[in-house]
Amino acid sequence: MKRLTFLTLLCSVVVFGATSKIDEKTGLVWQDNGAVAATSRSYVEAKAYCAALEIDGFGDWRLPTLRELYTIVDLKRDRPALKSGFAVRSDAWFWSVTPYAGDPKREAWQLSFAYGEAEHVRMDRELYVRCVRSK
Repeated sequence: MKRLTFLTLLCSVVVFGATSKIDEKTGLVWQDNGAVAATSRSYVEAKAYCAALEIDGFGDWRLPTLRELYTIVDLKRDRPALKSGFAVRSDAWFWSVTPYAGDPKREAWQLSFAYGEAEHVRMDRELYVRCVRSK
């Protein structure tokens, strides 16, 4: 059993090495490389960026929902209010794919990792992107 556990851990380190982070609680795999904090994009560009992303041998990345983003928020921390274990620890505003019900064609929800707050914003604004995929 110990050997199987070790091999599983070793494979996780190799597959999810330096460019992504797996959240064992949710089973979601998060982009965790320098690109997360390097470039801001509009909502449409953010969706296209995630859809085209290829890291760690996977091409099924997508823009996360607001609910998914909240799974990596840690409200006991601030600047950033982000769970430990992430290499890229930005406290900026990040896109979610969740449209704002009041104006779904022009606004979507954003989340700030400074303190974990969310608000809706016009889709033409430029925000940062942390893509996600299912394990």
